[in-house]
Amino acid sequence: METQRHDVAIVGCGPAGLSAAIYTSRAGLNTVIFGDHTKSSLYKSHAIANYFGFPETVTGYYLARRGVKQAKNFGVKIIPDEIIDIHTNHNGSFALEDSRKKHYIARTVIIATGQSYALSGIKNERELTGKGVSYCVVCDGFFFKNKKVVVIGDGNYAGEEAVRLLNYTKDVTILSHGKEFNFSKEIKKDLKASGIKILETARIKEITGKSRAETLLFADGTEIKVQGVFMAIGSAGATAFAKKLGLEMVNNYIKVDMDGNTGQKGVFAAGDCTGSPAQIATCVGSGCNAALSAINLLKGTRIYIQYN
Repeated sequence: METQRHDVAIVGCGPAGLSAAIYTSRAGLNTVIFGDHTKSSLYKSHAIANYFGFPETVTGYYLARRGVKQAKNFGVKIIPDEIIDIHTNHNGSFALEDSRKKHYIARTVIIATGQSYALSGIKNERELTGKGVSYCVVCDGFFFKNKKVVVIGDGNYAGEEAVRLLNYTKDVTILSHGKEFNFSKEIKKDLKASGIKILETARIKEITGKSRAETLLFADGTEIKVQGVFMAIGSAGATAFAKKLGLEMVNNYIKVDMDGNTGQKGVFAAGDCTGSPAQIATCVGSGCNAALSAINLLKGTRIYIQYN
């Protein structure tokens, strides 16, 4: 299957991502958004009364659907699948892979995934981060060669991270952390072929160890010994992508300047994943700023203005 190529790939289909897409597509750039708008925080908001231009209270459902329609009107391609990997190519472009194992190439990337990762609630997770607890196989897998390693998570991202760990160790188990597994058929196929152990478990209460992660304690009173723990709860988000791309983070948020620049050429970020106030207006504005920065880079301009 031929790899799809785009000028701009936007990861996240909330107000920041949609706003960015509207600007880049209107600038004549081939733009794709990855994400399901029905899973955004905006879509789930019941009543919005403080957004400019809407004197009547509206629902997030209403605004999200209008944003999607507006982006599509300008030719934006929206792919509702989850991006599970991004990395930089030798020529400076970016390679993306989605949960259906489809591959894409983009000249620029805008990360607009919403809130950065939330800690799982497992006791000692924060204290043991970097001491056997990790969030990125590409970054840290090397340190777990031939170790007994678990991946905590129930979705495609957990499955993909587990498969990557096989490059370093064959003793890999995915733990559901009290949930049912929800893998795409493509990820299921890879997991079945890999021989990775998949266990639906009770919720994990605590990670214990004197100086490194050693034991997982479950809510049902059981426990298992481990030598490494990779957290992959939910979807791949800002933290995972930042680590893969080598972006600087502050307090678990991607560090950007006022124009959405991350410090790495071609990579921009907008919205809640940057630590800005969790408001629709802020997300829309930061999406615009990141888009204009991407447009200036691709068009070789210093200032790009859309008048109407």
